[in-house]
Amino acid sequence: MLLSNSGSALAQPQLVAKRVCINEVGRIISSGDRYLAVGSEICLGDKITPANGSKVKAVCYSSRQVLEFQQSAVFGVSGICTPPQFQAERRQCTPLNRDGCPKMKGPGENQDSLKLTTPYGNILLNTRPTISWHPIVNATSYTVEVTSYEFHWETEVKDTILPYPKERKELEYGAAYTITVTANKGDSPINFPGKLVVHVLPEGDVKQVLEQVNVIKKLGLSADEASFLELDIIYMSKGFLNETINSLKARVAAGSRNPTLFRVLGDRYLDAWLLDEAFREYKMAEWLAKSSGNSNELAQVQSRLKLMKSVSGTITDP
Repeated sequence: MLLSNSGSALAQPQLVAKRVCINEVGRIISSGDRYLAVGSEICLGDKITPANGSKVKAVCYSSRQVLEFQQSAVFGVSGICTPPQFQAERRQCTPLNRDGCPKMKGPGENQDSLKLTTPYGNILLNTRPTISWHPIVNATSYTVEVTSYEFHWETEVKDTILPYPKERKELEYGAAYTITVTANKGDSPINFPGKLVVHVLPEGDVKQVLEQVNVIKKLGLSADEASFLELDIIYMSKGFLNETINSLKARVAAGSRNPTLFRVLGDRYLDAWLLDEAFREYKMAEWLAKSSGNSNELAQVQSRLKLMKSVSGTITDP
C-alpha cells in the first residue's frame, strides 16, 4: 500500500495507490480498522488494527469463518485464518459424518416417512419460507402443518411445493416451529409424516447478517465468487443453510460454469442431508474442473466423490 502525507506535518496519511493482494486470504466486512476500509482484501501477513473500542469483522476464506477482532492480530499467525482439512470442515452432522449426529439415524432416514427438502437446514432467516418435499407414490394430496406455542396453521395442497401462504401469520424471530407434511390418498394418510423443526434466530442476529450481506453486494465483486466465498461464509456463520443454497442456485440458474461454485453447492446439500443433490453437483463440478483444466478444484471434488461412494453404497455414476 502506498501512502503519502498532505502538506501539514500533522495530517493523516492518505491512500494514493490501490493495495493489491497476490493471494488474498480474506476480506474486511465492517468498519473499525485504522487502515483497512470496509471491503478491503486481506493478504497473508496483513495486520488487523482496530481503532480504540472498535470491533473489526472479516471473512477468512480458508477456514470459512467470520472472525471478529478487538485487538491487533496478523492473518496467518498464531492459527488466525488457517485452512482446516475437508474432514474437519464436515464436523456437523451430515450423511458423511454421522459421528456428529445426536441420533443413530439422520434427518428423514425412516424409509416410510416423507422427506422434506425445503427449507434447507434448521436455522432460518426468512420468516416466510417455501416448504417443499419429495413426492409420495399414489398420494392424491398433502397436508402441511406449521405449529409452535400458541401458533398453528394447516392447509391441504395437491403439489409438492408450498410458497408460504400470504394469508398466514409469518414466523416470529427467536422462536422454534415444527413443519409437518403428510401424504394422503383420498381422506387417509398413507405414510409416516415428514417433520422438520426450524428455529428463527433473534432479529438482532438476522439484521447483523443482512448488513454484512449488503456490504458484499455493494462491492461490485464477481457474482460467482461472492456467492461461494463471502456470502456463503457469512450465511453459514449463523447456520443460514437455506439462504446460501438459494444464493448458489441463483448463480447456477444464471448460467455459471464455475466448478468451485458447484462444489460448494454440493457441500451445502450434504449439510441439508440431500445426498442425491450433492452427488449431482459434485459430478458437475468434476466435469467443469476437467473441462477447464482446474487441477486443484478437480482434486478437491474427487476427494468428496470418493468419500461419498465409500459411505453410501447407493451412489453410483450415472
